[in-house]
Amino acid sequence: MKNQSNLTSIQLMLFIIQTQIGVGVLGLPFNVFSVSKGDAWISVLLAGIVVQSFITIFWVLGRRFPSKSLFQYSIQLVGKAGGTFINVSYVFYGLLVTSLILMYSTAIIKTWVLTLTPKWIIMLLLMGTAIYLGKELLSDICNVYVVVSGLIFFLIMISIVVLFMYPVDWRYLLPIGQSGGVNILKGVKEAYFSMLGFELLLFLFPYFQHNGVRSVLFSATMANLFVTLMYAFLTIVSLITFSPEELVIIPQPVLYYVKSLYLQIVERVDLVFVSLWVVSVITSLTSYLFLSTEGSTHIFKRIKRPVITIFFGSLSFIIALVPNKASQMDLYNKWVLNISYLFVLVIPFILLGVSFIFKKKERGKRV
Repeated sequence: MKNQSNLTSIQLMLFIIQTQIGVGVLGLPFNVFSVSKGDAWISVLLAGIVVQSFITIFWVLGRRFPSKSLFQYSIQLVGKAGGTFINVSYVFYGLLVTSLILMYSTAIIKTWVLTLTPKWIIMLLLMGTAIYLGKELLSDICNVYVVVSGLIFFLIMISIVVLFMYPVDWRYLLPIGQSGGVNILKGVKEAYFSMLGFELLLFLFPYFQHNGVRSVLFSATMANLFVTLMYAFLTIVSLITFSPEELVIIPQPVLYYVKSLYLQIVERVDLVFVSLWVVSVITSLTSYLFLSTEGSTHIFKRIKRPVITIFFGSLSFIIALVPNKASQMDLYNKWVLNISYLFVLVIPFILLGVSFIFKKKERGKRV
């Protein structure tokens, strides 16, 4: 954490946003609609509330150890053996999510843009860029995120144009609540998966606590609010652009309604959209590479940071190459997303419970 005290609250907010917005932004409307139907936008908003509750829990835990990340206070809370096991688990969690992002983003790029290009070349280009950025210090990564964050607004602007240039039907949203409470809650689960990335707050807290612990919570909350509203907006646009019969068979509705646009100065707007979206994919890859690298630097202190990043990037590349069929990718996807509950919900709650029960906190720090 040396020489990184100049990190700002804005950088924390953008880091979380750039991590959350990735592959899920294209498929979320389809995934949630498959369960919640016309109430998919409600499920997205409720998912944002659920994510906010997790963020609050992470903040309470981080507030008790403001100058330490989970990789450090886990050993203090559950002992060296238990803490090391937790740390190693998070390192591999970052590795698995990195591979998941890489394989799905490659599949989309190959389908929409580079149909004849071997997937290993696409993966190599994505992962090579992520490694190049991920080997740097957090301050350098955050600076890049600040620069590229403006591209997100272009993605939103393109979707706004759809509302004025494409025949939409707002009646597809009615009646509100038509799918029932149970299906809406099931849709929350689908939306939650696309919002993963907020859990990195567990490891970012000590880098930004000098701005004030309340500022950390505010930044994370604003990031979650932005992502939730953006996803809800894209879901609504998808719902009113396509009929329920069409949405069932369109896996990436965002790309399909963008493709329908016709601008005299741009022939294929969807290719522009994909080009901007690729930047968000790379930032998500970089963030999870940072997670694995950060954990490994605490476990193997003698190994240089760039070496660790290259190792995990290469390992993620190899894992992402294994699934050859869509069914295999879906199986890997379900497996990774199911174990995410362990790292987002179970472990943080256990550590928080231990810290309160045994009254453990960082000495000399306010809580």
